[in-house]
Amino acid sequence: MLGKKIVVMSLVALLVLWGSSSVFAGLRIGYTPPTLDKADFMGQFEEGMIGRLDEWSKETGNEYTLYSRSPADHAAHHVQLQIVEDFLTIGVDYIVVIPTGYEIQRGAYRAINEEGVPLIIGNYSDPFPKEWGVHAIKFVGYSHADGGQAVVDYIAGRYPPGTKMAIIYGEAGKVSRERGAKEQHLANGFNVIYEDYADWDRVKAYDATERLLTAYPDVKVIIACSSAMAIGAIEAVEAAGLTGRIHIYGAGATIEELDAILRGRMIAAWFRDPIAIGRAAAEGIIKHYEGRQDEISYSWNVPIIMVDSYESIVKHINPITFTSMGRPWPPDIPK
Repeated sequence: MLGKKIVVMSLVALLVLWGSSSVFAGLRIGYTPPTLDKADFMGQFEEGMIGRLDEWSKETGNEYTLYSRSPADHAAHHVQLQIVEDFLTIGVDYIVVIPTGYEIQRGAYRAINEEGVPLIIGNYSDPFPKEWGVHAIKFVGYSHADGGQAVVDYIAGRYPPGTKMAIIYGEAGKVSRERGAKEQHLANGFNVIYEDYADWDRVKAYDATERLLTAYPDVKVIIACSSAMAIGAIEAVEAAGLTGRIHIYGAGATIEELDAILRGRMIAAWFRDPIAIGRAAAEGIIKHYEGRQDEISYSWNVPIIMVDSYESIVKHINPITFTSMGRPWPPDIPK
């Protein structure tokens, strides 16, 4: 059978399997995202990789094994570093990382570089700053600034000047700044009255929104810089009985956000196609493996699209978002 996938449970289990050459035949790829939820970006990115690698395997007869392992969430930075070290221990040929923190995981990048293993970064198209002293063979994803700009462009003109706005960031750094796009919103005449950090976490975003509503109950717009934080904000607004009065914008268009849009709990979210990004990651691996490095697009971008209705969901969202959860496609229209 050409092409295999192993979900990595532990380094010990892998080392036990290592004695079987049939299990580890061909190209060996390690993949570590923050989570592996098939209804979310990270799991669908993996599906895109597997789809392209399977095509290549059938076309060429080359075998591959994909080892997938993730920490529990975006905040488990040390766990992802350990996963990378485990991949290096078992001797993978390529490592694909969707970092728990783009800046925080510099130690992981350095460890991969020191072992001479080609690295591909997913979910980001911006190359590492030179001063970091680390490198990857390809960056596949999108500009987080484009995500922030998509929200800026979408809401510009939809509210009068002076409208009160809050921004809930993930962690301090480049990604939060770009997704929040505070300066652009200010330039468009909005009044950013509240900012908070919630570490990309739903519960922390709920707490941040509670604090916001206590201090500024007349806020009109909440921009959450990740899907999980958007859901936390939605739940806090609902608990306060303010659904519909406060407009929430998300980031990522996960199934929970899509359900919230369909039910009028969220206005819109920006979307980047994870299947296409995963395929681009696989394409980089294939070209590098075949010695076609000069054909690799160093930085590859997928377009950002705003999703705000049933029609836009059906048009832009991959069916796997719903079908992987046992949900019908096209999705049911809420009554």
